[in-house]
Formats: sequence, structure tokens, C-alpha cells
Amino acid sequence: MKVSLIMATAALLTVSTLANHPSYDCDKVKKESAEGKICSSNRLMDLDRELSALYKQALPKSSKSDMLKAQQRGWIKGRNDCWKAENEAKCMENAYHHRIKELKEKYHLSNNTPAKKSTHYAFDKVLALQGITFHVQATDEGSLNRLKITPSGLKEVNSIIDQEIDGSVGGVEVADINQDGSPEIYVYVTSAGSGSYGSLVAYAANHKKSLSEIYLSPIEEDKKYGIGYMGHDTFSIVENYLGRRFPVYTKDDTNAHPTGGTRQLMYTLTPGEASWQLRVAKSTNLK
Repeated sequence: MKVSLIMATAALLTVSTLANHPSYDCDKVKKESAEGKICSSNRLMDLDRELSALYKQALPKSSKSDMLKAQQRGWIKGRNDCWKAENEAKCMENAYHHRIKELKEKYHLSNNTPAKKSTHYAFDKVLALQGITFHVQATDEGSLNRLKITPSGLKEVNSIIDQEIDGSVGGVEVADINQDGSPEIYVYVTSAGSGSYGSLVAYAANHKKSLSEIYLSPIEEDKKYGIGYMGHDTFSIVENYLGRRFPVYTKDDTNAHPTGGTRQLMYTLTPGEASWQLRVAKSTNLK
């Protein structure tokens, strides 16, 4: 009886392990390659299978003039170049969403997959600025949740952003803090637990054509502005800045009783090599 139970458990674990996979054999690729990175992410494996199925549907519908195979090879090269981005996984995810949308629209394709159970979004808000609309939705089912941002009004790419977040969404704002005539979307995330560490998910519209990620370096790694930081941050747009406030902890302070006052950081938005960057422009210590 015990042997049967062990065998049944092993079988279930095997099925669970093999349940998710990309369109290729993960055992035949190098872990440090782009394909290896995909094999380490359930989300990317799902997207790879979806794209592969759509590509196979598109092949018999395409003509020689479409150059579908050449375009797909070019797309794969572009996807593999995501190692240059600040966040390789997000870059790949966005590349898949864009390519999937292209194939569906050009060849009138569908996924042909059973309808999934509807997702309950505890946070659901629509914001608009300068002709661009953002529909922001997020689950709140534990420490890890899903964030979905659906843009509309962009001139070229309106791909949905769907990603995992560590915590729950506490607020969202749209602004144009760099005053370039194109909006940004700022989603404020608070982690679970007593620390309530704040983090940011943000994207900027590039000349109202498509979205690029906005990068905020971890405050914990900042040797100047991160001194005394132990979470409990709040974010807000203040004129042409992204404001961030948090209590400052001194030595021997408990989590519930910080004694170092409050630090306020004001960030400006500047272009980086592969994404937009938020950099501290002002720092104020408040009592």
C-alpha cells in the first residue's frame, strides 16, 4: 500500500514537472542562453508555446511575398538581444506579446484553447492623459499577484503588459514628469508583511507610439539615500517629480518605532541606454 502511494505521488510530481514547457526541449539548450532563460519562467514558456502554435497556423496562410520565415528568424534574433535590457525577462515577455498580436492580426488567427477561468481583479482603475488610456488591473490573493496594464491610443504598439508582482497594488497615477508630451504610468506596489516595502512598476510612452519600462534602482542598494531605510514607503506625483517618503530607522529602532524622522526623495525621469531611469534630484530630511 505504501509502495503504491509513493509511486502515485511520484507520478503526480512528474506530471506536474512536465506540465509546463516551451515549444522546444529545455534539456537541449544551455541555461545561460535566451532559450535557457525562457525555460526558467512559466510565463515565458506559456508565451513561447502560444507563439509557436500561431506561427504554425500562419505558415499555410502566408505567401512568398510575406517572408514569414525570415521575419520569424529576425524576431527570434531580436528576442535573444533582450540580454541587453535592464530586465531581460520583461523585455522577452513584451517581445512575445508584440509578435503574437502581429500574427493574430495579419493572418486572422486564434489560440484555439479552452477558455480560462476568469480572473478576479481586486484593483481595477482606468486613467488617461494626453490621449493615451491605461486600464490597470491587479489581483490581491496573497504575497504574489498579477498586474495587467492595457494601454490604448498608442500609435504603433498597444500590447498588454501582464506580469507578476511581489505584493499588492496600493495606487496608480499617470503623469508627464519629463514634460515631453507623452505620458507615463506609475503603479505603486506594497509588499506583504510588517515591512511593507514599496516598489514601482512604471512605463513611459515613447512619442505616443509604444511603451518602454521605467527603471527605479533599489533603495536598499543606495549607500547615500538608503541609509536607515526599512520599508513603509509611499509614492506620489509631486509637480514634475516622483516623490517617495519613508521613515528613517536608527540603530536599535524596532520596526514599529522609527526615530530618525522621515526622508523625502524627489526623482526626475531621464533617458537611459535601454530604458527610462528615475534619478534622485532632491533629498529632504523631515522631522
